[in-house]
Amino acid sequence: MKLSYKFFFIILAVMAFCVDAMAQSNLPTVDLLGKKYYVYTVKKGDSMFSIARANSWDYDKLMEMNPKAISPLEKGLKVYYPVNENKSNAAKSVKANVEESAPLTHKIKKGETVYAISRMYGIPVDKIFKLNPGSENGIREGATLILSEPEVCAPDENPDYYVIKRGDTLYGVAKANETTVAEILKKNPGVSDKNFQAGATIRLPKKGEGVNSSVQIVEQEQLTSFTTYKVDKKDTWETIADKTGVDKEDLIKANKASGEKPKNKSLIAVPNIETTTVEQTVIVDDPRELTQEGINEIYEDVHGIADADEIKEFKVTILLSEPNSRKDLEYMRGFMTALRNLKNSGDKIKLDVINSNKQSTDLLTELSDIAPDIIFLTSEKGIPDYLAEFAEISQTPMVNIFDVKNELYTSNPYILHLLTPSNYFNEEIVTKLASDFKGAKLITVGSDDSDQIGALINEAWNNKATNLTSQHLASYDFNAADRYLIYAYPTKKDEVVELLNAVKEAKANNVIADITVIGRPGWVVLDEPAMEEKFFDCNVIIPSRFYYDRNSAEASKFEMRYKALFDRQPAKSFPMYAVMGYDTASYFIPSLLNANRDINALTDSTDGVQSDFSLMRPSNWSGLVNTQVYLIRFTPYNTIEKIKVK
Repeated sequence: MKLSYKFFFIILAVMAFCVDAMAQSNLPTVDLLGKKYYVYTVKKGDSMFSIARANSWDYDKLMEMNPKAISPLEKGLKVYYPVNENKSNAAKSVKANVEESAPLTHKIKKGETVYAISRMYGIPVDKIFKLNPGSENGIREGATLILSEPEVCAPDENPDYYVIKRGDTLYGVAKANETTVAEILKKNPGVSDKNFQAGATIRLPKKGEGVNSSVQIVEQEQLTSFTTYKVDKKDTWETIADKTGVDKEDLIKANKASGEKPKNKSLIAVPNIETTTVEQTVIVDDPRELTQEGINEIYEDVHGIADADEIKEFKVTILLSEPNSRKDLEYMRGFMTALRNLKNSGDKIKLDVINSNKQSTDLLTELSDIAPDIIFLTSEKGIPDYLAEFAEISQTPMVNIFDVKNELYTSNPYILHLLTPSNYFNEEIVTKLASDFKGAKLITVGSDDSDQIGALINEAWNNKATNLTSQHLASYDFNAADRYLIYAYPTKKDEVVELLNAVKEAKANNVIADITVIGRPGWVVLDEPAMEEKFFDCNVIIPSRFYYDRNSAEASKFEMRYKALFDRQPAKSFPMYAVMGYDTASYFIPSLLNANRDINALTDSTDGVQSDFSLMRPSNWSGLVNTQVYLIRFTPYNTIEKIKVK
C-alpha cells in the first residue's frame, strides 16, 4: 500500500502531538494571579534547552520566565512555563473555533398559520415550506416547525433567539449573553419577570447591546519571571517572604507546598511580581438587576409605566379612515357615549379625533405633538407602515378595530388586533364543537365552497361525514339513539331557508331525534324575527366573533345612553359600529388606567355589550390579538344564548 508524503507527514505530526500532549499532562500546574503555569522539577543532566524541547516549549519564553536558571542546573530546581503559551496547546486549538448551533424551532399554537409564523420570525414562507415538507398543506397545533438549519458560528456570537431553560433568570440570561435585562425586555415587550418561564422563546439582543462601560486606570499585578531561593536552616515561609518581598501565600502556591516549614537547603521558587497601572474597560452593571424590586423598576422604565398619581390625564386619539362614512360616524358616537358614562370616574380623559387621510409627515407630526396614550384606528383596509412604526417607536398601543385580515400584530408589539383572525376563530370554534359533540354523527348539507370551518369539522370527524342535499335531509332516517350534528354550507338566504325547512320536517318525522345545526358565521345578519323563530325551531348554533342582542339588559342601557346624547337610535350594521365604539372605549380606557398604561397587565373583559376581549401575544415580541369568540344559540321568547368559547 502506498502512502503519499503529505499523508505520511500528517501521521508524524499527529504522533508528535500525542507524545507532547502526554508529556504536558504529567506536569503539575500552579495558579498565580489568575494565570496557570506548568512546573517542571529539574532532574540530573537536564538543561533549559532539553527541557524546552521535551515539552515543546518556546526556549526564549522559558528563559524569560526563569532568568536565573543557568547551566549547570541544580537537581530539584523548579522551572515554570505559562500554560497558555504552550505551542502544543496552540496546535491543539488550531481546529476551527466554532460550534454548531441547534436549529431554531417553533411549537405551533392553536390558530397559527405558516404565514403568521413567517411574519413573526421574519423568515420567508418558502423557506419554512422547504424545511418542513408537507407544511404547505397545513400545520397542526402542538407540532414543531423547523425554522432554520443548524449553523456553524463562532462562540462569541449569540443567536437571534433563545429558548428559556428551567432555572434561568432574566439576569442570568442577560449576563450569559453579554447584554442587560433592560435590552431583553426591550426586544421582548411581552416578557416580565413574572412570565419568564421554561420553554418560552425570546429574542436576544446582540452581544454588548445596552451594556454600559467606562475606561478606568487601575493598578495591576503582573508576574514577570521566577527566581530561586536556597532555604537556610532557620528559614520559615514568613522569613523567606520578608527577605524576598513576596507574599507568603504566593510563595506557598508557587512551590505547591503544604505550609509546613521548608526543608533546609531546598530550592524555593520565588515569583517576581510587578505592579503596573493600565487602562481597563470596566462594565458598569445596573445594581437593580440583582433584586426583584429592581427588575420591576427596570420593566417600568422600559415600558414607560408611571405611578397612578403621576398620570395627570389620559390622552386618547381616534384616527378616522373615512370621517363622513356611517361606520366612522357611528363608531365615534358610540365612543362618546362611553366617555359620557366614564365622566364620573374621576379620571381626566383628553380625546383627539383626527382625519387620517392627510400627508404622512403631517399626521406623524400631529401625533407626536399629542403624544397619545392609546390610538384607535378605524381603517378596514390595512395599517400604513408609517403608523405602525410610530406605534412601535413611541410604545403607543394602536388598536386595529375593523381590519380582520391585517397581520401586523404578528411582528409589531404595539398593535392590538380586535377582530379575531380567521385562523384563531376557526380552530377555537371547531375545538369547542368537537368537545361538546363528541360521539355525534356528522352530516354536511350543501356543496363545500372551500369553507375553512367546514374543512376543520370534517377533519375532526375523521372525514366520516354524510353529505346530503336539503331535499334528502328532510326524509333522512334519524336514529333516536344517536346525536346528530348538521354542518350547513349554504350562505344565501333562500338556500338557508330551504335547509331549515328541511331540518324542521326531519325533526317532525323523528320527534325525539337529537339534532343540532351549525350555521355559517354570516347567518347572524339574518336575525329578523321570522328567521330567529326558524333558528330556534331547528336548534341552530352560529359561530361569531361578536353579537349584539338587542333584547339584552346591556343593549337597553346602551341604547338609552346613546339616545340621550344624540336623540336617535344607533344605526343597524354588522357589526354594530356604535357598539364597537362603546365597547372599546368602555374596556381599554379604564383598563389601561388601572394598569398604569401597562398593556401586559390588561385582563379579560366580561361586560361588553357586543364584544368581550381576551388578548394574548402569539410570541414575546409580537402584538396582542383578541381570541374571544362565541357560539350563538337561539332560544324561545326572542332571546339568545351567547356562549363564550374563550
